[in-house]
Amino acid sequence: MSHSNRARDTRRNISKAIRESQQSRMDALDALAQGLTEISAARIRLKELETHVEDLRVQAKNAGNTATDIRAVERIVNELALKRSEAPENDSKDMEEPSGMGDE
Repeated sequence: MSHSNRARDTRRNISKAIRESQQSRMDALDALAQGLTEISAARIRLKELETHVEDLRVQAKNAGNTATDIRAVERIVNELALKRSEAPENDSKDMEEPSGMGDE
């Protein structure tokens, strides 16, 4: 192989390595941007849900429920959510509705 061919191949290999290096950096930045976008969308959705739940809380109060009743429901929901977050993903038998709920 002649010197000029070797030099050309070397330049080509260097250019390719630089492009690949930049591509992995760009892929990482794209993944970061996607994650940040997902967090932003989740925050917006969370605010919407919080507003909705606050409206439901007002409706429950207007329907004659006491603050104690409302706090009791919040406590039950929070306890179940905590259990769900601590339970193994495939163990759903503990997630059944507590006795007395929905029997009225």
